[in-house]
Amino acid sequence: MNQSELNTFVNPFSTKFWTPGTIPFQFSEESKEDDEIKWDINVLIEQKINYGSIMQIVGSHGSGKSTLLRTLLQHLEQQHFVIRLEVLNDRRHKLLPDFLPVGHDRKMFYMIDGYEQLSFWERFRLRFQKWDLTGGLLLTTHKPVFGIPILYRTTPQFELFIKLVRELTKTYSATYSHSFGTTELYEIYHRAGGNFRTAFFELYDIVQTAQNRQS
Repeated sequence: MNQSELNTFVNPFSTKFWTPGTIPFQFSEESKEDDEIKWDINVLIEQKINYGSIMQIVGSHGSGKSTLLRTLLQHLEQQHFVIRLEVLNDRRHKLLPDFLPVGHDRKMFYMIDGYEQLSFWERFRLRFQKWDLTGGLLLTTHKPVFGIPILYRTTPQFELFIKLVRELTKTYSATYSHSFGTTELYEIYHRAGGNFRTAFFELYDIVQTAQNRQS
């Protein structure tokens, strides 16, 4: 951090610092399978992805599904896959007309972030595409979709939340006066119901309010 950054207030909880893809997905210490393998991105790709099929990442709101999806996207691109990503939300409920696979290309990998936003008929249509002729399809879902193998379950952990907060603040903590203790972070995490996104919004407001009082 240079001198100008030291003298300029930066709120480390601005969305630009933690939106999916900005911080690589970090597995919690409890992210283990029955065989006690400790997962990382490479292990997940090598041992869990079944290419040419539909798979899902399952987790609650703000638990890291979108972050994991984008971290996987970056790693798959390094393996020379071409990624088609559709991001669905409250304002967008439909896939683009050209999203569905055409032809045979095993290096085309498809991703849908926000599968529940699709209508029943669009979900039905997706299930019967020829994904075996492509790299496959990966979805994010809040609840498991019957019949689709689960690639990974994202589970919020308070220890991981603390780790991410420390990671976000370590660069710009010198630009503002408020510091967060473990008890305060636990209360924020608890109010957010384990939703990291909601908790980061509250952290942003706390830092911003404290800074405004000093200005």
